[in-house]
This record gives sequence, structure tokens and C-alpha cells, in this order.
Amino acid sequence: MVLLGPLPALTQRETRQEKFHRQHIDFPRTSPELDARHYCNLMMQRRGMTSSSCKPSNTFIHGQPANVDAICNNGGTLYNENFYDSNAPFEITACRITGGSSQRPPCNYRGRPNLQRIRVACENGVPVHFKGFV
Repeated sequence: MVLLGPLPALTQRETRQEKFHRQHIDFPRTSPELDARHYCNLMMQRRGMTSSSCKPSNTFIHGQPANVDAICNNGGTLYNENFYDSNAPFEITACRITGGSSQRPPCNYRGRPNLQRIRVACENGVPVHFKGFV
């Protein structure tokens, strides 16, 4: 019998904003000397997105957390409903799983760095979901 330990309790206490930060913000960029493929493989594992299954894609934003949070206020423009577009571009690394429908660890990703404006969903003045690029 395998016990999961404290991880489920920790993730249950994580707010939506904390989850957004864990999954999407990496500032300053971890290991800038790594190429995008190695970076994605490392970060997807470190941030808990490959433990039981492989998250198909994820984008890491290499901006200061306060600047990313500001998209929901004066650093962004309302797109529609609760979606806001950043006024300024951010350095990002977009990670996508390789090998088609392979969704079980070990996970292998390809990465693509870029400079993009981004769209996020906001609740109570903070980002809670990464929607995509503008």
C-alpha cells in the first residue's frame, strides 16, 4: 500500500492564485543556461504537473509576479467577461508534450521561448487562469 503523504492536503489548501503562480510564473527564469526542451522537462516536473499524468501543455511567464498580477488591474485591458490582456509583452516559455497522446510519466516536452502579450482570467483582481497569447 502506498500512502500519498501530505501532497493532497497541500494542493487542497492552495488558492487559485497560488496555483496560477505555481504553474505559470517563473521569475527569475530557472536555469537560464538550459535549452527550452530541458527547461520544460525540468519545470513541468518541479512544479507538479507530471506526477500522475503528463499535462499536455503549459506556459511559464518570466515576469515579476506583481507585474503579472497587475494584468487584472492597471497592467491589462479587459478583453471580455473576466479575461484581461496584458498591456506589455512578457518573456515566456511555452511547453508542449511530445509523442502525441502519451499522457503517462515519464513526460517529455518541447519548449519555445518567446516575447508575447498574454491573456489571463481574473477573479477578485488577481489572475487565476492562463488563457493564451494575444
